Amino acid sequence: MPTFLLYIKADLENIAKIDVPLGHSFCIDVKESAGSETRERVHVTAAETHDMSGSKGTANFVMKFAKDSRHECSINVMQLKGVTRAVTEDDEGKFVPVMAFECRGIEPTAFHPEEGFVVTSKGGKVFDDVDLSEDWSEWDEKINESIGIYSVEAKFELHKGK
Repeated sequence: MPTFLLYIKADLENIAKIDVPLGHSFCIDVKESAGSETRERVHVTAAETHDMSGSKGTANFVMKFAKDSRHECSINVMQLKGVTRAVTEDDEGKFVPVMAFECRGIEPTAFHPEEGFVVTSKGGKVFDDVDLSEDWSEWDEKINESIGIYSVEAKFELHKGK
């Protein structure tokens, strides 16, 4: 099964790291691997599992592109040891692989950031459930400075490793 990596890039102001928890709900666009059908803004999370029809297996996301189709597509969300990680202050302006999506019959094409990110400032203050659908900024009293995440970009790439 192909695995796609979600890469995120952003401009950071006084940010130590951006974490994407495994239970994060990812809002993505998908397309049928063997066709041209697409679906926009579907939500996929490792916090949910769904049975796959005609199989004993489960997946974090299961769908059919056509109602009368027997072919079911699935996605599993996972961390890949040594590959996926948090975005850190050293990564400013670079794409970082933050999560992996193991796909069967389906491909992610776009990511729409929403809430659910965990942000740590350079002063050590943790901000939970941060919404990165737009530029985000706060005031960190520990360092007495503004902090922010701006110009978030994302892309999916096929993982060529094991």
